[in-house]
Amino acid sequence: MAKQETKLSQELVAALQGETIVSLITNDPEKKQPDLSVISWVAATEDGEKIKFAVGHNAHSAQNIQADPNVVLGITGAGSCYSVRGKGTVSDVIEKTMKFRVVTVDIESVEDVIFYGGKITAEPQFEKTYDPKLAAQLDEEVYSMLKE
Repeated sequence: MAKQETKLSQELVAALQGETIVSLITNDPEKKQPDLSVISWVAATEDGEKIKFAVGHNAHSAQNIQADPNVVLGITGAGSCYSVRGKGTVSDVIEKTMKFRVVTVDIESVEDVIFYGGKITAEPQFEKTYDPKLAAQLDEEVYSMLKE
């Protein structure tokens, strides 16, 4: 079993400075089961103790976190796969080009969960399929909020 840490390594902090695909698992209070979503507006704090991410103002995941703050973030980066557990808090609605909420996760544990002998040799990539000018504007607004 891999050693658990209480904060992100500096390599993971560097990997979580934007445009990263991260799996988010929250607890759905109505269905009483885990709920999975994928986020990409993500930024880790320099000290490795928090991860902030942005979601739409009506995101189901934000509602779940307001009801139950326990979250798991699945991160592929820094050569491996990590399970990051923590407690999330959800901001009020922030109105910019779009309405957002910022979720701040106070990290409780970080565990390398890749299978024995496995190593990530290429990290997932994606492209945005909507207006490039709008994408750039949203990215600039969101990352300025996440880095506050």
